Amino acid sequence: MLERVAEGRTDLVFEWLEDANPVDATTGGATLIEWCAYYGDVSAIRHLLAYGASLSSLGHNYDLAGAAFHGHWRLVEFLAEQGANVNDAPGPARESPLHCALVRPATTTERVVSVLLRAGAEPNVTMEPGVETGAFMRDSRTCGETPLHRAAAFGSLASIVELIEAGAHREIRDVNGDTPLTWVSWYQRDTPVLRALSFGEHRVHPDRESMEVYLVGRPVD
Repeated sequence: MLERVAEGRTDLVFEWLEDANPVDATTGGATLIEWCAYYGDVSAIRHLLAYGASLSSLGHNYDLAGAAFHGHWRLVEFLAEQGANVNDAPGPARESPLHCALVRPATTTERVVSVLLRAGAEPNVTMEPGVETGAFMRDSRTCGETPLHRAAAFGSLASIVELIEAGAHREIRDVNGDTPLTWVSWYQRDTPVLRALSFGEHRVHPDRESMEVYLVGRPVD
């Protein structure tokens, strides 16, 4: 049964505990509550807590950063309600939960961003530049970016708009002097995203189409 929990069947935790098995059992190098957090199963976590498990076993700040990274908005909300610090930015990189969430465009990311901002997450927090980050599971280093910089490259338009409405500054610059508009340009995001991050003298023509469309041209009668 424990192997099945580790493979995603966290619902089996209920049966495991009803059979008087230990709440602190481990499998695959992790405890039951850690597996439930990995899969974002808040109901199973609450059940484990009722049987004596502790959120502190999830690690620093209840591993809110991990929940944000994996897109588990329900777990993020639950952990924040239990006292996890939504502005915690540990380690040499000073990577906040918002930074951890904004590594891919997804509906789950949008939900996590919403939950964090509503819980008081600071949208203009900057990371320490030049530090290795595991957020992309690759050889990558930080640039002193804000959550809006990451959203410009990897987030959805909805997340970008919500960050700005929460007070994120479009003009803020990373260690290289680049704004989120620079990042959105590097990653060749769609026109609505480009328009949302434009500021000052930087404007997007209302009839703008992609360079691909311009280069293809079109037949004229």
